[in-house]
Amino acid sequence: MTKRRDRSTERRSEVSADSATPESGEHADNSDPDADLWLDSFARYLGFGRIGRLFDLSLPPAYLYAVVTVVGWAAVSTGLDLLYFGTDPIYVRNPYFLLQPIALLGSVYGSRSLRRSYEAAVEEMKLEERTDDIDQFRDLIPPWFPWLLFGTAATLQLLRTYADLGTFTSTGLVANGVVFPFVYAPILVQFLVVYVEIEFVTPWRLYESDVGIHFLDPHGVGGLRPFGELVKKAYYYVVAGLVAYAFLIYAPGLPVASVSATAAAIFTAVWAASITTVAFAVFVLHRFLHREKRDELERLEAELRSHIENPWNVREYDVPEDATDQVEKIRERIETVSATREYPATFNIWSQLLLSVAVPKAVQLFLASV
Repeated sequence: MTKRRDRSTERRSEVSADSATPESGEHADNSDPDADLWLDSFARYLGFGRIGRLFDLSLPPAYLYAVVTVVGWAAVSTGLDLLYFGTDPIYVRNPYFLLQPIALLGSVYGSRSLRRSYEAAVEEMKLEERTDDIDQFRDLIPPWFPWLLFGTAATLQLLRTYADLGTFTSTGLVANGVVFPFVYAPILVQFLVVYVEIEFVTPWRLYESDVGIHFLDPHGVGGLRPFGELVKKAYYYVVAGLVAYAFLIYAPGLPVASVSATAAAIFTAVWAASITTVAFAVFVLHRFLHREKRDELERLEAELRSHIENPWNVREYDVPEDATDQVEKIRERIETVSATREYPATFNIWSQLLLSVAVPKAVQLFLASV
């Protein structure tokens, strides 16, 4: 297929953010070749690359950072409750709080898993062979963007901590003044960055690219099934996080205080926003398929007319004998293009995605009623 656009826009050629850390030159020390997360760079700034080398660990810095800080804080807060305050740890009073460190560790795993799945989708779709500018599918987010998100999140949390300073215990002060802005925030920022890359940036890059559609795709979705699967997978992680959050705030079966209106509103807002992101990705990919399919059909129709005499009159048109084979081939191609669906997912993907959309809200409503 003739390429639609010539996008030879020059992309940045800097070294990745990881190589710009204080441990530059030691990037491949204890991480695999795909360890290109911003969180790896952040962890190296805090020395977790050196820690990994010191103990000869094969964990990427992001994993090591998450395990040490998240599990470490859970252990410290438990010790303070037992030894300093003389009370039962929060994980005993409300076992659902165990979902918090589990969700955070899962978020780091999810970020890396989604990044790898994205690279696998690019490879499966052979994008490097189908575009003059493969960098547009490599450099999805500017390197300053995660730092901006992290700075914003940390600043807002610190302002909230300062505003409520008099209401915190010593443990609460450490949690809100240190752990939330400088441990939890980077982990959540990293997942948000990867999620935005998949649900927003990639569909738009495809729409604006010269990649075109694979009309010979046996799945009949223009070769976009890998990205349809990726959109679904990314949303599944959000579903898992929302379900964990619902159990955490409602704590079914435990004598906890009533759920605040703020917590319930945050749940609903995140749920609605996640649906919007999926809808955006599907809509943009749909418009991409629709446009490319329409353009190809128009091109084939024009080619078909050039081989037919009196093509505008279905009762009187005639196909010259020397053009019969060519006309038949063009008609077969038209049938192939026409059979391509205009949404980037198979029936199984659609059914699974639509079902998962309702799961978080259904869980919230159920837990709120028990």
